[in-house]
Amino acid sequence: MKEKLLSVACLIFSGMLFNQINAQEYQPISIQSGFNADVIANGVGASASSTTNDVDGVNYAFVSRDFLLTSSSTPLNYGLPVNGIINSAVGSTSGLSYQMASYSGNNALRLQNTGDSGTLTLSTPIQALSLYMMATGGSGDCTVDVTVNFSDASTQMFTGISISDWYGGSNYAIQGIGRINLTNDVLESGNGTNPRLYQIPLAIDIANQSKNIQSVTVAKTGTGGIPNIFAFAADVYSSCPAPSNITYTSTMDGATFNWTAPTTSPSSGYDYYYSTSPTPPTATTTPTGTVGAGITTITLNGLATGQTFYFWVRSNCGSSQGFWKMKEFATGQISETYTLGDINTMFSSGTPDTTATTNCPGVLTVNVPAGYKIKSTSVSYTMTTAGNGWMAEQKSLLVCLNNSITEAAVTSGSGSTGGTFSYNRTNLTLANDLTGAVNFELRAWRTYGGSDCNADYNKVDNNTFKVTVTLEPLALGVNEVVKEKERVAYPNPFSDALHIENAANVKRVSVTDLSGITVRTIDNPSSTLHLGDIKSGIYILTLTMKDGSVKSSKMIKK
Repeated sequence: MKEKLLSVACLIFSGMLFNQINAQEYQPISIQSGFNADVIANGVGASASSTTNDVDGVNYAFVSRDFLLTSSSTPLNYGLPVNGIINSAVGSTSGLSYQMASYSGNNALRLQNTGDSGTLTLSTPIQALSLYMMATGGSGDCTVDVTVNFSDASTQMFTGISISDWYGGSNYAIQGIGRINLTNDVLESGNGTNPRLYQIPLAIDIANQSKNIQSVTVAKTGTGGIPNIFAFAADVYSSCPAPSNITYTSTMDGATFNWTAPTTSPSSGYDYYYSTSPTPPTATTTPTGTVGAGITTITLNGLATGQTFYFWVRSNCGSSQGFWKMKEFATGQISETYTLGDINTMFSSGTPDTTATTNCPGVLTVNVPAGYKIKSTSVSYTMTTAGNGWMAEQKSLLVCLNNSITEAAVTSGSGSTGGTFSYNRTNLTLANDLTGAVNFELRAWRTYGGSDCNADYNKVDNNTFKVTVTLEPLALGVNEVVKEKERVAYPNPFSDALHIENAANVKRVSVTDLSGITVRTIDNPSSTLHLGDIKSGIYILTLTMKDGSVKSSKMIKK
């Protein structure tokens, strides 16, 4: 008989119930200094050229989604998000996110030897009810001591904090991000579940919650793997509670946002801010706009199609403002959901590969409007166990039927228990450049129970299989004329230099190719951009203005 593993009782923090009920303001923490290693391969070129160390002591490092061994390599459909934003997968801290340091510099506090330590200094000291550390262990579980240093020179110490090995641990903030061998550039996808970064809670004593946290010191204790510390987030208290549950509906040139008001609605409404950069606004940033008291929606228009943007909203309580809350969004998105019932799983005696098929797939069609093509694809769904099934026995794969391209790897569930496992994969390239009616097939397997297709042990839940495609306009021809009223830069096409209209009002310029890779970013640009070194092609020029507005235009490099 198959036996179930007992779940481990979760740790309960006492003495904070009142505060937790009255405030759950999760904020990513910006680190000013202290990272000592770059363990994330990114950009174009050999992985060793964009890293300074490995994660595990045996030449393996993390990889960013924008990593390409050569400019003609196939883009990855796994890896760390290019923008460094990690939305935690831990269910008990819904809405918590981390902002990783730049992948082009030191981005980890790596502690190889027993007794090694380092201090991460916060960009802005902050008061917190709890800290959340995002970390992983290379080549085995490891243990650290963590000391929180307050601005009054007092400290709070956490001893014997366990960090799981980057493969297979629980309480992860993100999983399935892949890795690369720095000696030979061999990539490993991790089968959609590994490696992992873990979320480690650190409850601040009540007596210390009113103190500003200045820095955090982490020291390796004992033997074991190599601790790698990447980021912190905090549950902070604010007298002006923030909105929650930010959602959006994408349009071809914008989006409509909605959010849920806090229990006590702010007397002066809400401020909002948006940008093409994930860099968050500060307390002193001038908002893009405001909405009045009682209004919990705003519509943005006039944005470039297929572009990723970042939207923030905060409560305005008159005499004070709350913390900014962020939602990443893309224009030009359309979605379709499978509504024909649960999708059965097919029995497989082992983990199937990407060539395997099932006798019971779920198929849905996304109709791309005329004049557009697919830029990227996202998929989400849940799978639920039944009978004696386990979540770890769930296997699944998305396939584009138009071109027979599959995801790079079969995705696996996690957990030697029953339950429901959520799946969400973004920036897939399997349907890129397709137009018209595009058909997607979800193949689902189980590795235990019965034979052929049924829902007796595992199934994909009805109304959860959802495919979202981000669109972009079909490429401009070289003879297309740009309308004068839309001009943000000239000439178009150009050879070596672009001249920006009203450059004095521009905060930042970014140049992005049609695959979504940013090839140039310039802060406070002059009126002339010298772009003679980029290759010929079509680019999106995005101007972030000093008033917070965004202007975009397609430009052709001859």
